[in-house]
Amino acid sequence: MDIICVGDALIDMVAYQGGKILQDVTGFKRVAGGACANVAVGCSRFGKKSAFIGRVGADDFGYHLRDVFIENNVNVDFLQYDSDARTALAFIALPTPTTRDFLFYRNPSADMRLDWSQFDADFLKNTKVLHFSSITLVQEPSRTSTLKAVGIAKEGGSIISYDPNLRINLWSDLKTAKSRIIEAIPLADIIKVNDEELKFITGHEDILHGSKVLLDMGPRLCLITMGSKGSFYVTSKFSGYVPVFDVHTVDTTGCGDSFVSTFLSFISEKSLETFIGNEWQVKKIALAATAASSITSTKKGVISSLPYRDEVMEFLKKAKSSPFAL
Repeated sequence: MDIICVGDALIDMVAYQGGKILQDVTGFKRVAGGACANVAVGCSRFGKKSAFIGRVGADDFGYHLRDVFIENNVNVDFLQYDSDARTALAFIALPTPTTRDFLFYRNPSADMRLDWSQFDADFLKNTKVLHFSSITLVQEPSRTSTLKAVGIAKEGGSIISYDPNLRINLWSDLKTAKSRIIEAIPLADIIKVNDEELKFITGHEDILHGSKVLLDMGPRLCLITMGSKGSFYVTSKFSGYVPVFDVHTVDTTGCGDSFVSTFLSFISEKSLETFIGNEWQVKKIALAATAASSITSTKKGVISSLPYRDEVMEFLKKAKSSPFAL
C-alpha cells in the first residue's frame, strides 16, 4: 500500500445557502467527509494505492461512506462497522467562502469507538506512508487504537504523517486538547498545521519560531498552511514560502486535506531522506499541493472537489513560472 489513512469518516451536512450561519440555514446536502477520509480519496485520485482504516456505523450513512471509498478506489478491507453507535454527522455552514460554522453530532459516534483488536499488523507495516489526525485522539478507545496503528506502521518503517486538524468544540477543554495533540507529535516524520494550530500548539505566531518548536519535538518536515496567505515548508536545514494561485474561491472546506493528499502522494514515491535533503524537491511538491488545494477551493464540497493528478499537472503547466512546466 502507498498510503494508509487512519481516522475519521463522517457525513458532512453542508448548507445549501451560503452567507448564513448555521442558526439561519434551512437546508443541507449530504456529503461524505472526514479529514482522513478526504486524504485517502485524494491520494487515490492522484494514482496511489490508498486505504482507509476507521469505524462507521452499521447504518445507511456508514454504508454510503463505504460505497464512496469503493467508487474512488480506496481500500476498505479494514473499515469497521459499529452496531451500537451511529456514523458521525457534522453540520457545516459557510458564512463566507473562507469561513466555516461547524456543529458535530457525536455522542458517541462510531469513529470514537475505533477498535485496535481488529487491525491487521502486516497490513499496517507494509505501507509506505501512514497518515492520521487528532480527531480520533479525542476519546477512548479510538485514541489508543490510533496510537497503536501509528506505532505498528512506524515499527515497519513507514513514513508517519500527522495533521492535528484542531476542532476545539470536539474537546472537553483546551488543556486536554493541547496535551493530547502534542503527545502525538514525536511519532510523526511530517506534521502539517495551519497558522492558527501552530499558535495553539507552540504559543508562537512567528512561523519559523513555531516550526522550530515542532521540529524539536521530532518531525523532520513541518508544513504550515495559511489559507489565502500561502504556505511554508520548514526542515532543520532549510525553509521556504509558497504563495497561493489566483483562483475564484467558492469554498475552502477540505483545502488542507487536498494539500496533504497531494504532498503525501509525491512523498510516497521516494524515501523521505530524498526529499528532506533537497529543498527544490520539497518546493516543487509544495507548489503541486498548493495547486491541488486551489482547485479544490473553486468548487463546493470536498471529495467531489479533490483533483486528479492530471488536473493538477495541467493547472501547473498553465501557471506562470511553474517548475513543472519547465
